[in-house]
Amino acid sequence: MKNQELYHRVIDHYDEFKYALLEAQTFSEEHYGFPPIYYKIMETDRWRVGSFVRAFKHYDMLKDATVCEAGVGTLALTKHYMPYVKKAYLIEMNPELTELIKAEISRNGWTHKTEFITGDAMKIDLPEMMDYIIAETMSIFCGNEYQVQIFKHLRQFLKPGGKLIPEHIVNLAQLVRADFEDGHEHYPLLFTRHWPETLSTQEVVNEIDLYKETELEIVKNSRHTAHLTGDANAIFMRSLIQLAEGINFTGTDSLMPPTVALLDNPMRIEKGKSYTLQSKYSYGGDLGTASFSIVE
Repeated sequence: MKNQELYHRVIDHYDEFKYALLEAQTFSEEHYGFPPIYYKIMETDRWRVGSFVRAFKHYDMLKDATVCEAGVGTLALTKHYMPYVKKAYLIEMNPELTELIKAEISRNGWTHKTEFITGDAMKIDLPEMMDYIIAETMSIFCGNEYQVQIFKHLRQFLKPGGKLIPEHIVNLAQLVRADFEDGHEHYPLLFTRHWPETLSTQEVVNEIDLYKETELEIVKNSRHTAHLTGDANAIFMRSLIQLAEGINFTGTDSLMPPTVALLDNPMRIEKGKSYTLQSKYSYGGDLGTASFSIVE
């Protein structure tokens, strides 16, 4: 009965949930980062955290390594590898988390091997070379957060043969029809009833090699074949992340969730025909200002 009552409450608020996740994951200057609820969303996402833990295990829990983690937040990932590393440089920009982070470091007896740095990970110079650099500051297509920029800066401190976690991202899209309320141009998917009407093949828009990526302004074309005839007014976006060889994360509601974004030019597409999706956006920009359009 308890589960039934909970489900009834969820059903009563389905429509309200449509943009609730977007609001929870929107950067807030007031909080020097994300609203407090976002940290709870992250900490309770066992699939998200578990994927990173599997990557740590893949690398023998980073045993005796020198590690830098950018954007440590509430230490949801940090606590899993900290017992094993030789030295850790922990970076966090949100000053509201400083006392929590310091208290956790002290409580766990990690003070002797930890240097906590408050500041911008895209500007900080590290005093030594790293075996591993970790940052999960990701958003769908890396369109809102600074994953690419952070690794572009920090990878200069990576030892030869050192590893980034994550290291590779594949961005996919397909043509869809979706409903948007006034004032909204995109939203992450929380429930399947908010998913769009998918019309075409899902294709690769671009891939990001985080060891090498230097471009921040993305202009890409991808070719999509219509499975169904319909009115395409949006794209359905997914990002697939390789944390380590054979260890992957493909998005949940707390990180890089499948997302629907409006097309600049809605178009009726016909089954069997192919169309070119023209994508223009910036890493770490604003997905709301991205441009997606289709041509025959």
